[in-house]
Amino acid sequence: MNFAQKKISFVLLLILLSISTKCEIIPKESTLSKYLNLDSCLHFTATVSEFKDGDTVYVKRQDNGEIEKIRFLGINTPEKSYTDDGNIDPENSEPYAIKASEFTKNALQGKTFTVYYSSNYHYQRDPYDRLLGVIAVEGTILNVDLLREGLAKRFFYNENPIMKFEEWTKAEASARKRKINLWSHYHSQRIVITEVYPDPPGDETNTGEEFIEIKNFGKKAVNLKNWLIMMDRSTHYNTLTSQDFILNPGEICVISTVPESDFRALFPSFPSNAKYLNSEYKFYFKNNPHPPQQRIFYLCSPDKYIEETLTFSLDWYDGLRNGGKSLQRVNFRKIEEGTISDDSPDKQLFKADTPTPGIISQ
Repeated sequence: MNFAQKKISFVLLLILLSISTKCEIIPKESTLSKYLNLDSCLHFTATVSEFKDGDTVYVKRQDNGEIEKIRFLGINTPEKSYTDDGNIDPENSEPYAIKASEFTKNALQGKTFTVYYSSNYHYQRDPYDRLLGVIAVEGTILNVDLLREGLAKRFFYNENPIMKFEEWTKAEASARKRKINLWSHYHSQRIVITEVYPDPPGDETNTGEEFIEIKNFGKKAVNLKNWLIMMDRSTHYNTLTSQDFILNPGEICVISTVPESDFRALFPSFPSNAKYLNSEYKFYFKNNPHPPQQRIFYLCSPDKYIEETLTFSLDWYDGLRNGGKSLQRVNFRKIEEGTISDDSPDKQLFKADTPTPGIISQ
């Protein structure tokens, strides 16, 4: 092969690489179908007209020229706080709120992208009339990228038919395993969920039996004052207690919503030396989770760093749903991470059994 032929071959190679690169920036069918049920989707192309925060943007639709407010489906990014003059207040913003906003801005600024949303009118908008959308840009799904980078938590507002929920769960679990951004303080104080009783037999009202059990596996006492809990269908944190409540190393605490005397009457075997916290937040667990059979809890320190989380499905074990069984941790060594190969990153850490609040078998 002479020099001219080599030069032609080299140019052809560059062209092929260029074509390959250009193909990569187009959202792949395989990428989209991994996370979305495309046969349930409508879509349009758009550009950004205004950035609000990490999970909300105004876009200009290319099909009709209208401005549409998009709320990213399936996720919730940290909230920014603003001063009286309208400027961002970094001191009072939630951790990583500004970083999440910058991530979204860098991903979309000056680009044309595709917005996917449900073809079912019931799932198209939230109560604020924002279109619930999934953003495909340059070969990736922005909603999922925010989860994978630890800049958003899952937020399954309803059982939207376009979402493949298990894959979104795995995306968040990948950030959790790497302990990045929102997960950078994960288990930093060694507070661990050891048991959850989500669905006592009966109706969907608070029976008083629902509880979350935690243990301090660390070497330092932790004050649970102003600690926060978030359930899967909320973007807002709720305070467990506004009073000083010390959990010493090795101590177990059961958190429920009725007076301690009532709880002890419901569970006579509850040890006298186990601590009990009557939560100011009157949580209870309905028997109709969204998406179907999945629950997510986030337990956070007062500064809104995630300390502990639990994702579980009510169909893990027979009898969990309305069967009088609780989820009990059986793996106490592996508390830093869960698997990402299943519909829940915690599935291998728990089993279902008769509720035993305040009692842990290791």
